[in-house]
Amino acid sequence: MNRDRLTRLMGDVDDRFVEESMMVEAKKRRHWHWMGGLVAAAAVTLFAVTWDGFKELIPLSDSSSNMSVAYIDEGDIDVGMSSANLAEMSEDELFSKWEPAVVQGVVKQIDHIELDFNGQEEYQSIVTIGVTDVYRGDIEQGSTIQVLTVAGVGSEVLQSDADVISELRLGMEGIFMPRRHDASHVWSQNGASLQVMDVSDYGFPDGERYMFLNTDEGLVFSRDAYPSLRGAETLDDVEAFMMERFR
Repeated sequence: MNRDRLTRLMGDVDDRFVEESMMVEAKKRRHWHWMGGLVAAAAVTLFAVTWDGFKELIPLSDSSSNMSVAYIDEGDIDVGMSSANLAEMSEDELFSKWEPAVVQGVVKQIDHIELDFNGQEEYQSIVTIGVTDVYRGDIEQGSTIQVLTVAGVGSEVLQSDADVISELRLGMEGIFMPRRHDASHVWSQNGASLQVMDVSDYGFPDGERYMFLNTDEGLVFSRDAYPSLRGAETLDDVEAFMMERFR
């Protein structure tokens, strides 16, 4: 069949059949585009779930440099034995040195974070407290505060300064003494620095002496640090002491 004859025959084809053929081809292309998008989305989801480096980052200000902070699961915390000793302070110094707020509240949330100082990792926890009463400080009753503290809150960890805070659990009631972070609180190491306020507005100076916890086994706190409260048996006893001291 020569080219002219083929051209004439094609010219005799009903336009309706040509349009239907084009519609079928368009549907096929849309189908494959849709399938391709579905496969790509599935691949991204699988990558996000299985890749250890996929973490929710906490935004940092320009005052922090050469580092990142990310939320992690409790099982990802890498905490070893700590040989750090707590600085000796009298009962009065514990209330005066950092000028901590004193509040009663309930633990609403516990998050764990990894701080990457230019390739050197540190671990901390953030405790969200719903404030039910205020004995000292400018924290509003009924507000919530986030308090940065040592890693491993709510679990047994090998740290010498975390005996009390390791007893803390979600939903637990207690009296807490957080200090407010300001611009002077900068954590620097390994060529990186963190403006601590980028992570939380408050922090516990250590995990031992700045909380009084109402646990299932009774009142837990550092009794040696507070001679005036050595005989306290309930959280009400601690509350009465705080009200007398600060009101």
